Amino acid sequence: MDKSKFINIMLAIAVLVLVIQLTQKGDNSNRQTTTRTTTSGDALIAKSDSAYEPFKKKSLGVKSAIYPKPALVIGSYDQEGKPNIMTAAWVGICNSDPLSISVSMRPATYSHGNVTESKSFTVNIPSSEMVKYVDYAGRFSGKDVDKFQETGLTPVKGEFVNAPYVKEFPIVIECELTEYHDLGSHRQFIGKVIDVKADEVILDTNNRVDVNLLNPLIYASGNYYETGRFIAKVGESIDEIDGQPFVPDYSDRYANHALEVIHNRKSVRHFTDQPVTKKQIETLLRAGMAAPTAANRQPWVFYVVTEREVLDSLGEQLPYAKMLLQAQKAIVVCGDMEKAGNLADKGYWVQDCSAASENILLAAESIGLGAVWTAAYPYDDRTKAVIKTLNLPQNHVPLNVIPVGYPTGVDKPKDKWKPENIFWK
Repeated sequence: MDKSKFINIMLAIAVLVLVIQLTQKGDNSNRQTTTRTTTSGDALIAKSDSAYEPFKKKSLGVKSAIYPKPALVIGSYDQEGKPNIMTAAWVGICNSDPLSISVSMRPATYSHGNVTESKSFTVNIPSSEMVKYVDYAGRFSGKDVDKFQETGLTPVKGEFVNAPYVKEFPIVIECELTEYHDLGSHRQFIGKVIDVKADEVILDTNNRVDVNLLNPLIYASGNYYETGRFIAKVGESIDEIDGQPFVPDYSDRYANHALEVIHNRKSVRHFTDQPVTKKQIETLLRAGMAAPTAANRQPWVFYVVTEREVLDSLGEQLPYAKMLLQAQKAIVVCGDMEKAGNLADKGYWVQDCSAASENILLAAESIGLGAVWTAAYPYDDRTKAVIKTLNLPQNHVPLNVIPVGYPTGVDKPKDKWKPENIFWK
């Protein structure tokens, strides 16, 4: 092969390599780098680092982009004294002294005329489970239907104002109209709060509304939502201000509330002295009994320890349950050997009661309580201590003791994700 032909071959190879490299670079540069859509099975809303541009804003024009908005129901009487309700999102506290609420309505609504004439209205706050009534009250006019009759809700004449409230709604506020302003598309009614009534079941020991029990309905982008989880008390996050630049991390957002609860569950060993109610414990036990169970034997029984003396006694005897000295309540999860029947020897009761225990721990996290699994079984000394202290029958074997209370905030969830523990086949 002569020298010129060899040089030509080498040049051709060099050009080919260069073309391949440029093609690969072009493919990479054109590859989409937008955040992928999270599926129901994903724990986190994933993001591509190259596509993540915090603070990059996109103009949306003129929109009512205040999130969330309340989903409230306004009660009023018409000129004939017929009670009516309408759903409103343009509602809010507008003054402190006198405490006043503003409600904006379009002139076309039936309630607009009612409130203008009666000089009174009520604000009815629903729980999330009442969404069907809220939606109905907002989609039909009182001119055409009797909403109380159609929904089956009960109108109650206000105690202090000339307006009805809804008996079934957990919070009702009676307001006396003090002024109104025509703003354009809406008239804003200003009502002085005369009285607030709340169902006793949603109040804590200080007669304050427990938001977890109320679970108020909220409105955003044409949809209804439940209230999110508790994240901080007013003022307690001030110490975290450090003067450093803030960059949001959307990778920590979970696809749904169930996944959020799972990943935020932690073993809580430090409790406040805030009381835990019977209803809250029943919520945890309902979750426990929803667990999977072999052959549907449901081989579990639950002992709820409420007496301070008994909690302290267990805390002193069990080596890893000292937090019982602080806890307000405890749930002892036991296997019932009679219910387990011929499966008792196979140990299925341990699996079933473990599943129930995990459900209890997750339920506690979901309603703002703290809990921790402290083992009794299979340690003979611990099981004997629990059996003797609680005077358990012979066929009830304690798997664990779960202290329950309000967390101090000291205990934090742990990131246990380890890809090396996964083997794909």
